[in-house]
Amino acid sequence: MVAAGLVVDGEPVDSETEENYWMPNDTSTGHEGANDSGSYLADIRRLGDIEEIKQLKARYFRYVDLHWWPELRGLFADDAVFEIGESTSCPRTSEEFVASVGRHLSEAVSVHHGHMPEIRIVDAETAHGIWAMFDLVEPSAGSGYPALTGYGHYTESYRKIDGRWRITRLRLTRLKRSVDGAVVEGDGVDGRREFVEPW
Repeated sequence: MVAAGLVVDGEPVDSETEENYWMPNDTSTGHEGANDSGSYLADIRRLGDIEEIKQLKARYFRYVDLHWWPELRGLFADDAVFEIGESTSCPRTSEEFVASVGRHLSEAVSVHHGHMPEIRIVDAETAHGIWAMFDLVEPSAGSGYPALTGYGHYTESYRKIDGRWRITRLRLTRLKRSVDGAVVEGDGVDGRREFVEPW
């Protein structure tokens, strides 16, 4: 029987050859094509979970900048905790966090980017991540809020709830932050910088 889809050097590959083609040689047994299918499935599930968490965080940045507050709230677990050192409101719940972001950004143009995720799956329902980030906030005149430009990291934890990943812990730390053009964090560095990893 000819396998559907796999073609090597312009020729279709039969199903037995295709199976061996995707399987690495097992040097411990000497049998070519032998593999641990359970390990492969576990890797696929892990990569799928990592991709879902990337999508979760991508929606976070998009919802913040589009001011989609109900959708933003839906990304967090009900018992999520927040650690944002620069915050003056110190939100303790998901509702307080979204309300605080709304007060600061509803009349502002903002740009939030996340980069270079480091995501570690702990088990089927728990994960941790680190994201490099950049944000720019340009408030409206008379809003009372300053202009902000910042660089830093989000350190987060995640839990799968009803089959979907949610943020359970969000911590924001800064490498550099400017307020109304003046650098207020990160204006000088002397050696190794402290950073608390989530794992």
